[in-house]
Amino acid sequence: MYRFNLFRTLTRRQSLMTLGTAICAAGRPTVLDEWRRTAVGTDGVVGAATLNLRSGEQFSLNGDIRFPLASVCKLPIAMHLLALVDEGKFDLNQEIEVLPRDVVSSVSPIATRWPQERRFPLSEMIELMVARSDNTAAETLFRLGGEGPAMAARLREWKVEGIRVDRGERQCGLDRNGIEHYPPSAEWTDEMINALLAKTTSATQYRATKRYLDDPRDTGTPNGTIQLLARAFRGQALSQSSTARLIEALKATTTFPSRLKGLLPAGTVVAHKTGSTGSVRGLTAATNDSGVIFLPDGGLLAVSVYIKASTRSDAVRDSIIAQIARAAFD
Repeated sequence: MYRFNLFRTLTRRQSLMTLGTAICAAGRPTVLDEWRRTAVGTDGVVGAATLNLRSGEQFSLNGDIRFPLASVCKLPIAMHLLALVDEGKFDLNQEIEVLPRDVVSSVSPIATRWPQERRFPLSEMIELMVARSDNTAAETLFRLGGEGPAMAARLREWKVEGIRVDRGERQCGLDRNGIEHYPPSAEWTDEMINALLAKTTSATQYRATKRYLDDPRDTGTPNGTIQLLARAFRGQALSQSSTARLIEALKATTTFPSRLKGLLPAGTVVAHKTGSTGSVRGLTAATNDSGVIFLPDGGLLAVSVYIKASTRSDAVRDSIIAQIARAAFD
């Protein structure tokens, strides 16, 4: 894409050169052209944004539309806890107690070790939450960090707009499945929550998922997400050591290599965080991947892709994210 500064005075020669370049470029598809063609592969809504951290060049498609964060919320939660470490309020070697209310049996290495192990180093919990998308770690650290109000204050401090982290993932799951009557969160156990979820019907879950898609809480925009990534990777949010720790955890992500990384050249390093919700009656609320691609020339490319309200298969949705990332990379 070519951008022109309308307030700069151009010589006749410069004007002719600029016009000629624009005419030549008109015959080539732009990143946005490629993204729009790719997006029609789903019946849902696709949002994407990319920012070259060296040049500042940025593109977006539905960049200011809100999408459910799903587990992408673990990126700002991790950054918030590392900021608390930088402020001296926690220590990375500190043993953190996992309470019964925090334990989530699905997608959680920590849950498989609990209750035999009840305390875990903060550093390990952050790494598992990011790299392995550990839900027990996310619940524990969201609680430890002060929950929604503290997250809102931190994002304001970083001047990051377009991202909200209001509820823990378990609360999001209850709301997305239409569970309306349950005890206070302090009394929750994994068995209790699973029993409540087992009683819901698919019709109730479907209606609740529709409401969830219209809920502004726990959402992110593609533009807001690359803004957060830019602050993190430029060292504008955390100390040098915390920035390095965050980036290494993002590089170690094991979930959904078929998304941002799916079509990139072999060996390309991507530091990213994925997010997904389950499907009900074929409707998937969220399929996401956001992160930074390490370019061959040493540059960094922040890319955020969200897909919501799609009934296409997992493979199709993952492929759309992979194609968008590859177009941005190229």
